[in-house]
Amino acid sequence: MQRPTHNRLHVRDARDAHTVFEAVRQGLLRPVTRRLNEVERSMYITSGAIFVWEESDDDLGLKRWTDGRVWSQSRMREPYLFYDERLPSDEARGNDHQSSGNFRFVDGIARSGPISPALSHYDRSEHHPMGLVKQAYSAWVLDNPEARPRKWHLTAYFTYVDLHQIPTVDQDPVLRGVAVPVGVYRSGKARSRNSDAGLGASPPSSPPPYTRGQAGPGVPSQASASNTADSSTALPPLQMAVTPQPFDPRMPRRGNDSRHAEDQRIIQMLNSRHVM
Repeated sequence: MQRPTHNRLHVRDARDAHTVFEAVRQGLLRPVTRRLNEVERSMYITSGAIFVWEESDDDLGLKRWTDGRVWSQSRMREPYLFYDERLPSDEARGNDHQSSGNFRFVDGIARSGPISPALSHYDRSEHHPMGLVKQAYSAWVLDNPEARPRKWHLTAYFTYVDLHQIPTVDQDPVLRGVAVPVGVYRSGKARSRNSDAGLGASPPSSPPPYTRGQAGPGVPSQASASNTADSSTALPPLQMAVTPQPFDPRMPRRGNDSRHAEDQRIIQMLNSRHVM
């Protein structure tokens, strides 16, 4: 019989999900290794149930999670994806859910701290879900730098009527003592499986900064630059370079300046037209 990884737990953020993953990695909780059959679905997909499973590349394991229910499109409420169960009564109910008293507890929950993704999803939903809500999270597991990263998923179910009664990680006698190591779990949204295969390698280091007076690659040093400036002719001032100068045939021509006189004549002609 394939049972939930945890029968009753509400995960609020990425830290909670990583704590559940770490409990699975330590053997304190059991993951799901295959799809649930019809009997298991009817028995165990209930409010508060959590399933942890590893994504597989072959048919021997799980490629995706299925539960036989109809769900809405996914909605991102960082760091989770949320899906609302579509019930046959949804269309007939219309907007009557807004006057229903089933969700009054939501407004009564203390919100002094950060709002959990589940409550954020409720607040931002156009049609408050009456049935189950599916909450999903994924992460790359990098527990062995020599092995290829594995992708783990967490799928949780709850109803808003029951949400305030579901224990959290810090209220669970086993999970509240689990310490999550740094760098083992990385959000599955960050990179693809292939790109995460090289996460153990350090990024290429940048070239060291150069001290004052020391030239970098391809940059002449101060001494060589001054030598170059001394050995070459100084550039004319900008005003002289752009202002037309009267033509003097006695002035020596610059190197390879065989059209100097013709160019000067055209410039003077253009200037005379501008004055007119």
